[in-house]
Amino acid sequence: MINPQRKPQEFGFSAKDHHLIVNDVLETVKAYNFSGKMLWELPCLARGQYGEEQWRWTASDTPPGLYKLGTAYKDYLDPDNVPIRDKKSYGWLTFDMQDLEGNEDDNGRAGICLHGGGSPCGWPGAWDEYQDLFPTFGCVRMHNAHLVNAVLPLYEQGTVFVSVYQEG
Repeated sequence: MINPQRKPQEFGFSAKDHHLIVNDVLETVKAYNFSGKMLWELPCLARGQYGEEQWRWTASDTPPGLYKLGTAYKDYLDPDNVPIRDKKSYGWLTFDMQDLEGNEDDNGRAGICLHGGGSPCGWPGAWDEYQDLFPTFGCVRMHNAHLVNAVLPLYEQGTVFVSVYQEG
């Protein structure tokens, strides 16, 4: 496994913050609080549309490293629920993932996010609570319901750091 080179503690990790650990081999994400207690473990995909161990290529696996969740795009709150292309692709909720190790730049990547949805699910399947998880163009993917009910509450409390572990 290729692991992050930095730790949340280097970026002001505090009592109100949380740490998500994404394991591409196991296809899971685990959430921990500041004191190290595991809060939950859920299905998660950090796989791209190319072969395994290809995270340096655009449209491939999420680059391994440390990120923090930035802006949250809460499409599920849109009362019109218009099935536009972005909503098909990204589902109920999208978090921008801010790269804290330079892995996006170093590998010619940009725009890594944590989101639901899934274009292969079609409309309205991409907006199912527990839609199928398909490989993306390099983002981390979770079920729509888990993003809203598990990740969003952590995000609203403080900073959420995300460590992505990939095959080497």
